Amino acid sequence: MKNLNNMTIKISSSICTGKATFGVFDQLLAGNFSVKRFFSTNNSSIVPLKVYENADSQKLEILAENRGKSGIYMGKNLNNGKIYVGSSKDIKRRLTSYYNMSYLVKESSMYINRALLKEGYSAFSVVILEYCSIENLTQREQYYIDTLQPDYNICATAGSTLGKLHLEKTKEKISEKKKGTYSGEANHFYGKTHTEESRKAMADTIELSGRVISETAKKKISAAMLGKIFTEEHKANLSAAQPNRKKLSVLDTETGKETIFDSVAAAERLMNFPKDSIRANLRSKTKSLYRDRYGFKFLD
Repeated sequence: MKNLNNMTIKISSSICTGKATFGVFDQLLAGNFSVKRFFSTNNSSIVPLKVYENADSQKLEILAENRGKSGIYMGKNLNNGKIYVGSSKDIKRRLTSYYNMSYLVKESSMYINRALLKEGYSAFSVVILEYCSIENLTQREQYYIDTLQPDYNICATAGSTLGKLHLEKTKEKISEKKKGTYSGEANHFYGKTHTEESRKAMADTIELSGRVISETAKKKISAAMLGKIFTEEHKANLSAAQPNRKKLSVLDTETGKETIFDSVAAAERLMNFPKDSIRANLRSKTKSLYRDRYGFKFLD
């Protein structure tokens, strides 16, 4: 790691324009000089505090020195010069996630994660741009994004993209970069098929999941279906169109009578049971009779 707090050098404004600013870091990482401060054309200063030249061999050092510290960090691809700017209230915890292979694979939609998976940690350096209070994280991150124009940041706005509406131009750019990413051989399930056992397990999960629909969603569905009348034939066709739906056996232990229904919903409706009561009984670990009388089981 190079300490950047001792020497100051003067850099011409022709260097410090947009992404060219990191020509300075290129020289820094090459070992040509140490930098305390360099200036952009708008006279706003950037003060890189620490530079770790190898994210792989310096992993322990990076994590130890940034534990519990909030601030702005940057990752740089040493092979092509592309950079990523991020912020965190605990830089150590955030960087730890990048060292987690499962996280990189799970969040492979992020350009920086794809680059790490493809080229490895040794191809990257880590720069601590500054430490700052948690309250100022978003503001300071935005400053560095605007100044350095990082290549790996999908969103040009600091903070979460949740609920953010992209401009049409931005949408087209994102779409173009993602085109073909998960199609053909690039898809993780390419050339594979589910076994019958897997399909059955998934069907059972769906049947027993007991998914809860919000009241708002129920009202929207009700409004959309208002006035529609389905014939018994139509209902039967709808039921038959769902190949994963299993028939249900209902045994009345008092009479010994067994009744077969096309679905759980049909059984609840025709026997006047409360909605989801049968599913709840099927999920129960005690496997006791419903109302001390009825036993349920699916038929293959």
